[in-house]
Amino acid sequence: MRLLLLVCLLAPTADAQVVRLTVPLGGGPTRARLDARAVAEMGAVVLTGVGHLAASEAGVSNLYVPVVVVGWGGYLGARAATEPGFLAGLGLTGADLGRSARDTALLSAGAALAMGVYGAANGSLRVDPSFVPLLVLYPAWGLTQQILVQGFVTRHLDAAGLPALAVVPLSAATFGSVHLPNLPLAAATTVLGGAFAGLYLRNRTVWPLGVAHGALGTLFYVWVLDRDPWAEFTGQAE
Repeated sequence: MRLLLLVCLLAPTADAQVVRLTVPLGGGPTRARLDARAVAEMGAVVLTGVGHLAASEAGVSNLYVPVVVVGWGGYLGARAATEPGFLAGLGLTGADLGRSARDTALLSAGAALAMGVYGAANGSLRVDPSFVPLLVLYPAWGLTQQILVQGFVTRHLDAAGLPALAVVPLSAATFGSVHLPNLPLAAATTVLGGAFAGLYLRNRTVWPLGVAHGALGTLFYVWVLDRDPWAEFTGQAE
């Protein structure tokens, strides 16, 4: 993790080091330009996701998650200390917060209703005591993930000149792929990732997205997957 963040910090932003992308779209190929630091940050996000997959398979997510939060938090702090406006540029801003909260709440209500109906039909609709710590802690992890996906993937692709028609599915695929090999979870997070990317491009803030991520993730694990994420996180799952 420290190596990944060091790469991000050292990658220059000079135009002399630019990666050019060509994305085929219906109206013809679209070209985008990403500077070296943007490429390094996006690569670090992908590797962080791969690390999370490995940690989940090894049953050590409870150790990996704090490392990710602290490591990336240190990177954000280092950048913010020398670059005024950096955090606001990522989406850690109160600008348009009301509109973003409204849009995200509407999306979340619809998603929660759909999961509730599914859970009722499959006998997994329940409210566990573990909801309390999950709904307190999961949004912090959700915010971290939204900063990484929206702030370092969606934002960079958008700034590179790609249209939303390309940015949204690429961001969604990034978010969904890190939840493999669980196909239902990967499919759900791909759809949610697309919706969140669209909201981020509209409102440019991640605060409501992080909270919604944590709340919807809790409901999805329990009501749809019929799992106990708190027991899994704390290593108490049978």
